[in-house]
Amino acid sequence: MTLHAPATMTKKAFLTWVERCEERYEFVRGRVVLKVRVSKNHARVTTNLVVALRARLQTERYDVVAEAFAVDIGDSVRFPDVLVEPTQADGRSLEATAPILIAEVLSPGSLHRDFGDKPREYLSLPSLETYVIISPDEARLWVWQRVGGQFPAEPEIIDGIDEHLALPAIEIEIPLAEIYRGVR
Repeated sequence: MTLHAPATMTKKAFLTWVERCEERYEFVRGRVVLKVRVSKNHARVTTNLVVALRARLQTERYDVVAEAFAVDIGDSVRFPDVLVEPTQADGRSLEATAPILIAEVLSPGSLHRDFGDKPREYLSLPSLETYVIISPDEARLWVWQRVGGQFPAEPEIIDGIDEHLALPAIEIEIPLAEIYRGVR
């Protein structure tokens, strides 16, 4: 069933409306924005990251999800590609309450948002420790990690299949070779 978004709506109305949608949307400063279609490499990288995180984190302690939880960021509601947060008591919740890690996998149609508004929005979240942007086609990540309570102005770039993504906030490390397994 396709539902057409009203011209204007509140965040609360958006969250209710988007539950009934087949398409993927975000709410950006009062506007409903259709999310882009993704490539097989995008899907592989997203799945590989979720599998790697789940294999390393205690499921009683952390929720690891892909494109499932809404993140309320001031004027916007985003649905990141991958999210890690402490396990919530309410299993029916549709929103992340305290994301620790957010990862976005690039798509041609999302490049301007992933490097534009999203870092500013995500890095404003008090619970967030790490924001990662991932290339779907080559072993390259852009990583912002909170150090001493602050995020750096520019991301660290991790480049190369033999490198590792270190995530000190959740005390794990993931080889890029694992994230990029099956990418063609």
